[in-house]
Amino acid sequence: MKQRVFVCVCLLYVMAGFGQGLKKTVTLEEVICLAREQSLDALVARDKWRASYWQFRNFRADLLPNVVLEGMLPSFDRSLSSYQKEDGTYTFVSSNSIGGNLFLAVRQNIPWTGGKIVLQSRLERIDQLDGEQSTSYMSVPFSILLEQPLMAVNRLKWNRKIEPERYRQAKQQFAVDMEDVAIQAVMYYFGLLLEEVNVELDSQNLVNAISLVEIAERKRNMGILSENDLLQLRLNKLNASSSLIQSKQAREQQMFALRNYLGFNEELELELVVPSECPRVVVDFVQVLEVANRNNPFRYEVVCSLLEAARQVAEAKANRGFRVDVNASIGFTGSDRTLLRTYRDLRNRESVSVWISIPILNWGKGRGYLEVARSQEEVVKMQVKKSEQDFEQGVLTVVRQFQEQVRLNEIVRLADTISRRRYKTAYEMFVLGKISVLDLNAAQTERDDAKRAYINQLYLSWKYYYTLRKLALFDFVTGKNIEYK
Repeated sequence: MKQRVFVCVCLLYVMAGFGQGLKKTVTLEEVICLAREQSLDALVARDKWRASYWQFRNFRADLLPNVVLEGMLPSFDRSLSSYQKEDGTYTFVSSNSIGGNLFLAVRQNIPWTGGKIVLQSRLERIDQLDGEQSTSYMSVPFSILLEQPLMAVNRLKWNRKIEPERYRQAKQQFAVDMEDVAIQAVMYYFGLLLEEVNVELDSQNLVNAISLVEIAERKRNMGILSENDLLQLRLNKLNASSSLIQSKQAREQQMFALRNYLGFNEELELELVVPSECPRVVVDFVQVLEVANRNNPFRYEVVCSLLEAARQVAEAKANRGFRVDVNASIGFTGSDRTLLRTYRDLRNRESVSVWISIPILNWGKGRGYLEVARSQEEVVKMQVKKSEQDFEQGVLTVVRQFQEQVRLNEIVRLADTISRRRYKTAYEMFVLGKISVLDLNAAQTERDDAKRAYINQLYLSWKYYYTLRKLALFDFVTGKNIEYK
């Protein structure tokens, strides 16, 4: 694998650095390797994987302590505010002060209960600017705060179930995306290869048509060829010229498509090598389905969908009725006009609060939300069941196509050989005057169609092979799972 990547990188360097007017012969394997390294689809797949990776890292970070330092340095206040005196009347008092505070906290989520525990330390300072100017400090050297919902969904608990599955799905999806890149590279490669074959066939047909017209004109002068046959051959010559122009235009379009997919400049001319047949491996539907169920990201997608639906039901149950949240803290505090004395003669600092929410009349909204969540869960289950059936049917279809492709390749290869021999014989017999122009045209058409059919079946065999790899994420040649780093 490392040697293959090294070859691709070297080829990329040569093409990028010396690509001006350069003709480079490439094989199908090299094109697939280059597509995986630098095509736009490959770059998008890597960016998607990075996003999933950091999303999983963020989830893991939620399970670890979080340290934060906050503060206001400084806070200036010059204002009037209302104040109620002992006799019940109100008056306005002025405030003119500068304050500041620092807050250091260590927060830790509790995944088993869904609560949060906070270790904190705080220091505040106030400088009074009016009247008796003074400076005061208030410190909380240490305190522990517990925030615990008693009747709520534990999101961390659900995330611990869902996020690892989603992360595994992303890893396997990246492998699927890279196999899709290979399939696209195969499509562009054979698209250009077929047009090169068309240019080759049309060029040969034009040469043969010119030669046949010259022979036919001599025969016509000798009176052994009809005017209709001569006109037909001249028409064949014109058609061959037109077909060659069109095939060259189509070849340029396919050349541009392949170069653009690989990220090369327009000066580079790629010359393709007709690949051999795809690896002949023996595959069985049961074996492929077993491997696909183990490796394909579809498996993790199903698990995530079911867990998400179950979480929505749990949230609807928790939100429909009685809710209780408990906040409690314990620690020490002190205050003084000097900073050092603020941390002496500390006093206990405790607080407890219980927040409750009891729905008295909501017209059945809580039950409605719960029934909607349950219905959506049933829909997800049915969709998952249908998706599993479609997945199995897709695996069966690809396995059968791949199994039958070996036989089809043998048929089209034999047809290509026979059609070329038949055209050669028909050409010689026409020169001798033993067959008509129509018979010669039929032989030429069959030869061209057989050649195109051979290239097309070769393309399908490689396409089915990589599609099989994509579904199972398994290399049937080496017998190992497909993994990308």
